[in-house]
Amino acid sequence: MKKYINNRLDYLDNIKWCLAIIVIMHHSFDYFQNTYPKYKSSFDIVLGIDQSYFMDLFFFISAFFIVPSLIKKGKSAFNKDKIIRLGGALLITYCLVEPLNDVVKYWGVNSIITSYLGYLLSPDRWSTIKSLQWGDFMGVTWFCWTLLLLSLIWSLFFRNKVNENQATNLEIPSYLQIIIFCILMVPLNCIAVMFENVFGSNFLGFRLIGMFPSYIAAFMIGIKAYQNNWLDKINLRYGLFGLILFSFGFYSIVFSHFIASSISNDESFRILRTFCAVGMILFLLYIFKKYFNHSNKVTKALARASFPAYVIQFVFLNVFFKFIAPGLNWNPWFITLFVGALAVICSFTVGMILYRLPFFKRIF
Repeated sequence: MKKYINNRLDYLDNIKWCLAIIVIMHHSFDYFQNTYPKYKSSFDIVLGIDQSYFMDLFFFISAFFIVPSLIKKGKSAFNKDKIIRLGGALLITYCLVEPLNDVVKYWGVNSIITSYLGYLLSPDRWSTIKSLQWGDFMGVTWFCWTLLLLSLIWSLFFRNKVNENQATNLEIPSYLQIIIFCILMVPLNCIAVMFENVFGSNFLGFRLIGMFPSYIAAFMIGIKAYQNNWLDKINLRYGLFGLILFSFGFYSIVFSHFIASSISNDESFRILRTFCAVGMILFLLYIFKKYFNHSNKVTKALARASFPAYVIQFVFLNVFFKFIAPGLNWNPWFITLFVGALAVICSFTVGMILYRLPFFKRIF
């Protein structure tokens, strides 16, 4: 097994900060699709493409690096590090980001202190906790919560005797094996969707449970990809196959919406999205590996700032939604892209500051 921990793959870092930008832009489109109903259908296409793969790719990349991290640090230090970093992001969200969102929401109505304490001490907040819909107050850090649990659970089954010189080095799955895998994920996705309909979409902090089989699969595949050097074997053919698989999955989702009246468009999306996720992951891995496998001071800073930028993004998004967007009379596409771009710039700028500060440096 290659020692990737000592020879970081620059294109994975580049994917990471690009994904953070996509997520922030995604939330801009998500907000404005309701502000401009005439553009809802076209904005939905953008949102659908984003949601079909980007969180799966986040889980894949995160899992890819946990194997060498555990080998290097040992199980105890690894678990402690994950709790501090991912748990710290959750704490920042609950104690800082989400209360600030309420400050912006009630700006001019309540004082800053009233809005801030009102969020932390709200009876609704505690009723949400009791109802087990924890994802309601985790914001975007539901991803951190999920990744933390997956990492801790995986570490329990990690064998100390396994090291980088004892890789199984399995061949990368064939096209047929990948297709069969995506087909087998369909019934699992169906079960997850039914589970979500019963227990709620934010049950125990696992936001949109109908998508979780794909998230967990992406996490496990990321681990296998590291252990067997699969990324070395992704070539042009796999990249093109991934694009075809994504296209098939996306058009199948659209088609199923018209032929299955008993399944909502949202449910068919969750049931069939594994085809999209696996396909786009293969395609993007090839593209970035081929054309963006390099780094410089700027890309390194962006990669380092991507995590804090992801966590704090809504502080800026909500400010711009409330105070800037209403004063713009442009085409809704321009407004959406402009507000999203402003949030990206501010989030990454503050992110670069945060990861240099003593307290936040430990987390980010």
